[in-house]
Formats: sequence, C-alpha cells, structure tokens
Amino acid sequence: MKTKQTITMASALLGAMLASVAAQAATWTYSGTGPASDSGLSATAKAFSAANNSTATVTATTAYYGGGLGITTSGESTGSPHHAIDNNGAIETMLISFSDGVGGITTADKVNLSHVNIGWSYGDTDFSVYAYVGAATPTTTPEGLKYNNLTANSWQLIGHYNKGNTTHDGSGAAGSTGNFSITNSVYSSHWLIGAYNGLTTTSGADSSDDYFKLAAVSGDKCPTTGTIPAGCGGGGGPGGNVPEPGTLLLMGAGFLGLTRLSRRKSA
Repeated sequence: MKTKQTITMASALLGAMLASVAAQAATWTYSGTGPASDSGLSATAKAFSAANNSTATVTATTAYYGGGLGITTSGESTGSPHHAIDNNGAIETMLISFSDGVGGITTADKVNLSHVNIGWSYGDTDFSVYAYVGAATPTTTPEGLKYNNLTANSWQLIGHYNKGNTTHDGSGAAGSTGNFSITNSVYSSHWLIGAYNGLTTTSGADSSDDYFKLAAVSGDKCPTTGTIPAGCGGGGGPGGNVPEPGTLLLMGAGFLGLTRLSRRKSA
C-alpha cells in the first residue's frame, strides 16, 4: 500500500511540474478601447489606415462596438459596417502591442499569436497579419510606412487569411465569427491585424470588401525555461521559478528509483 501511495504521489507531482512548464497560453479579450490584460501582459490596440497598399499609413481612430474593436479613418462614416476594420475606401489595420509594464522590449513582452477572434463581420472577412521581427530599439509603429514595404522594414508577413463570404441579417449578426487559427512560430511584441491589403491572391483572399471587429487574440508567451524558441533570445530566462524539462525528467527518474527501492524493502 505504501509503495502504491509513493508511486501515485510521484506521478502526480511530476505531472504537475510538467504542466507548469507547458502553461504559457493566454487570451487577451477586448471590452473597450483600453488595453486587454492576461498573464501579466497588456495588449494595447492602436489603429492605422492607408488609402491603398502603396501609400503611407496614418493614425486612425480606435473604437469599440458590439463585437469588438473597429476602426474609423478620417472622413469615414462611423455607422455600420464602416466603423469595423475594413478595406472599403481605405485599408485599415490594428497594431497590437504587448507589454509587461517594464520599460523596454524584452522576451517578457513577446507573444506567439495563434488565434484571432472575430466577434462581428460583414460581407467578406479576409484579413492580413504581420509581426515585427526587427531589433527591440527602433520605432515599431507602422505610421508612415506602406503596406507594400512592411517586409522591408522588419515586419514579417504571417499570412493573408481567406474566411470566405459571410451572411448578414441586417441587425448586426454575422456568420464568419469566432476563433481563427494563424499558426506560426514567430514571437513578437508587435502584431498587425488588418483587413486584407490586396498584396497577393495566392492565399485565396479576394478583392471583395472586408469588414470585421476584433474581439480577442490568443497565443503563447515566451517561455523562460527549457528550449527557448527563435525570437525569444538565447539562454534561459529568470531561473528558480520552474525547473527545465531535462531537470524534470531527472527528478522523475529519481522518484521512480525511490519507488523501486521502497518496493524491494517491502519485499
């Protein structure tokens, strides 16, 4: 009986420690224009727009409506659906910046976004996603850049996503909503999520007008132990909080050794 209890306790402890290493995922949900917070990080949203993909971007107005964050460009109607993030008249995009509240950009501010949550959509729902992969010190806001030269200015294209045509009943309900995967391996503190900018058609995205509101984003924070992914920097993070996976395996082997010793003594 004592041997079984030892094995059970060892297995439970090892499982809990392994789970603590994997517990990196977080979701930042917007309930207004202020930053969304989760897991010690805030995600601030700032709007930009450009007349087309070859003219410089300018600051636009970030607004919150039913369904999530929208954008209005100067001179644009604030009525539905134009108060959404759209590419009708101007191509609008939302800059999501992560911060742990400490000055400077470090690995503690970087996130690998895995999902975009669209809370409302109208017409088509194609969108474009970029991540900033440059040095931490230069200005990372896209103001004054052009969509067609983002990649030449340290913004990496994550993808153009085609969500297909949606249905709309005229009262604000829409069909193509929910979590959409943007699977990638990039860690960054700055992400651009905007209406499709028309730079490629290979993704299946098309020239139809796109309208959507951003409800939330989900992803993984940079791990501070174990194998550090590219983009999170070399070496380990702050030590002493969570054992590295290799250490956990050694501890697990130790526990198993103790249970075998206990079993021999019992025999």
